[in-house]
Amino acid sequence: MTEEKKSAGHTYTVELRFLGDELEPSEISAQLNLQPSNALSQLQSKTSKRKRRPFWAYNGQGEAGFQAEWTSLEDGLEFLLKSLSSKKTEIVTLADKFDSHWWCGHFQDSFDGGPKLSPSLLMEIGSYGVPLIIDNYFSD
Repeated sequence: MTEEKKSAGHTYTVELRFLGDELEPSEISAQLNLQPSNALSQLQSKTSKRKRRPFWAYNGQGEAGFQAEWTSLEDGLEFLLKSLSSKKTEIVTLADKFDSHWWCGHFQDSFDGGPKLSPSLLMEIGSYGVPLIIDNYFSD
């Protein structure tokens, strides 16, 4: 990893997420032949204390090279894209049916620096037709 990619005090998490009132996580899992890293079914949504829409999320857990947190957002997204590349057609189809996004958590302990993404990565992400969301969190 280059110094340019490594930024002290900044870590990242990445997921592909699908959300929808009619979404059933087991159907997404069956269509993609993947187990989610996190999911909430319609039934769980109705009994939850907090109002949440059903969702299905995948971060590549269990795949070779998986990291729960990344020191480079680009590395995390490249890993996730590589893990999902064989499922691209199915992901594009699901993205037309449900709300979807590449979710990135940016956890920082200072306000300097942050993610840097290459044009080639942005083009690949864009080719799925799925928006990229970066949520920023500050912690001591």
